Amino acid sequence: MVGQVLLDFARTFDDRKLLVLFAIVVATILIDSELGVVSDFIPETISSNAGILLFVGCAIIFGVTGFYILSFIKQMGMKGEAKVLSLGKTHTLVTVIQCILIGIITFVILQILFTSQYDTLAIALTITISYGLWIMIMVLLARAFYSWYKSIAARSESQSKVLIFILTASMVAYVINGIFLLANYLVWLQEQSRIILSTGVAFFPDFEPEALVSQIGAVSQTVGAVAYILTWISTVILLRPYMKKIGRTKFWSIMGFALVYYLIAYPLFVLGFFTPTGETDTEIMNNILLISMSSVVAGIIFAAAFLSVARTLRDDTAIRQYLILAAYGMLIFYIAGSATVSQAAYPPFGLISTAFTGLSTYLIYVGLYSAAVTLSQDLTLRNAIRKSVMEQTKLLDSIGTAQMERELQNSVLAIAKKTSAEMKENSGIEASLSENDIRDYMSLVIKELNTSG
Repeated sequence: MVGQVLLDFARTFDDRKLLVLFAIVVATILIDSELGVVSDFIPETISSNAGILLFVGCAIIFGVTGFYILSFIKQMGMKGEAKVLSLGKTHTLVTVIQCILIGIITFVILQILFTSQYDTLAIALTITISYGLWIMIMVLLARAFYSWYKSIAARSESQSKVLIFILTASMVAYVINGIFLLANYLVWLQEQSRIILSTGVAFFPDFEPEALVSQIGAVSQTVGAVAYILTWISTVILLRPYMKKIGRTKFWSIMGFALVYYLIAYPLFVLGFFTPTGETDTEIMNNILLISMSSVVAGIIFAAAFLSVARTLRDDTAIRQYLILAAYGMLIFYIAGSATVSQAAYPPFGLISTAFTGLSTYLIYVGLYSAAVTLSQDLTLRNAIRKSVMEQTKLLDSIGTAQMERELQNSVLAIAKKTSAEMKENSGIEASLSENDIRDYMSLVIKELNTSG
């Protein structure tokens, strides 16, 4: 009954409601994660009644918004029906995991409220479940992209194949990144006390560079950099066909800034130029917050790119919704993925952000795959239309008369519809080109042939 109510409400979501929903989610994650990374500087502030109340509020928002997001994804999944995604089973699993995480967080809150302490086993479970979901979803996504790559290898143009191959590689990189991050945070947690008291102070372990955990962290950072760059390349390829709609300058400004920012910030951070140092605790804390914002910027840039394209498309097109899902998924993934809870603050700020990580990958799972396949099919369909027009013109003496052009359009339209139906049957996702779009593209190709002839 509750699920149906949420699903009915999700059907009423428009751009404004979605923006409000995800703005609340992002604000919650930012508050939770940023307080977590500086929790050792402000232990008395976060452990006060106001700090505990803020933590409880973030937890409530996590529970409520999580189910609304799941309902919206389910509603979108009904439209897409991508066969390879197995959305029914995947959605059920993610929903169960969401309920388990809510139960764990609720248990932590009850421990804090009634005993003024909590067990770090809850943190270990949250990290394991959330990052485990991250790894599992990215494995499924890599498999889905690879399956699609094999299915189009013999019949699609090179741009589609390159796009899907790079997306597959980026998902593999995210899987490796997730595995090493999970290992890193669990080792961190072993340095903490089992029971965290209200008087406890967050502790960030400092390991020697030669230590195994330091090596794990270095691998995680390197693989994360590879995943970022591959994601940037695939985003450019994915969105480039819509560049004219959002403006060439705007498109390259967004994507150019994303690459330049990362190529400058990441090496400087690795080489030690961006370090949390300062003469006072306030300066050190501000520098830590500044460094932690790098992932926030990355998420905002990717989201801006996808949303800019989505807003140029018709409201009734499925790819518009897929791009919106991918945009918000990337935004939450990069912000929540930068959070840490293994410092074991009291209360455990960073826990809510970590719990959001798995859900963000599910948004990417549905949105990015469906958008990439739709675009791939659009490119294949346009290629089939162009090829068909050129073949049909060889059978006609002239396409200069209106009658000949109508006959050509009718013939090519039939072929295009058949091709579109075959692709939908194969993937479960319909190409975004409407009949009017197909006719417009045919007219463009015919005009080009007339001009060249």
